[in-house]
Amino acid sequence: MLKGNKTYIRAIEMEDARILSAWLNDRETNEHLDIIYPISKRYCDNFTLEGEEHNKKVFIIENEDRKPIGLIIIDNIKWEYRNCEIGIAIYDKNFRGKGYAKDALSVVIDFIFNDMNMHLIHLRVSEENKTAIELYNKFGFVVEGMLRDRYYRNGKYHNIIIMSKIKGE
Repeated sequence: MLKGNKTYIRAIEMEDARILSAWLNDRETNEHLDIIYPISKRYCDNFTLEGEEHNKKVFIIENEDRKPIGLIIIDNIKWEYRNCEIGIAIYDKNFRGKGYAKDALSVVIDFIFNDMNMHLIHLRVSEENKTAIELYNKFGFVVEGMLRDRYYRNGKYHNIIIMSKIKGE
């Protein structure tokens, strides 16, 4: 388990699959994520089981009271190149805009660079998700490029921004 000032970061467990099902089916929260279809409980069970794969780690973000409030994923881990992708979502609306994502991201970035010995972290973020982009900028992530018209939502195509951070920058 990892601990920040406001958050605990722990491995996902099978008992988390039910809450995960509710989170992944929350259309409002997932408006900037590439989730368009309703997600089954069976999918969430499998996603939870996959949380310990060699090239993917799924973590639950808990608040100070140890209540699950979100997810953080380290994905596409390339051990041979020492890079990985990261994704974060605070699903509990009561904990958005209060520094929980910032705290969790700080803890996990430190873990990735100093415990996993990664050289580079990259991510994809919807061009419209200004809050997330601002957060990533605060941590020193830089824009590498854009994937144009990458996904379709609410009657229009949306661009995805690619950002990255190199250890020590």
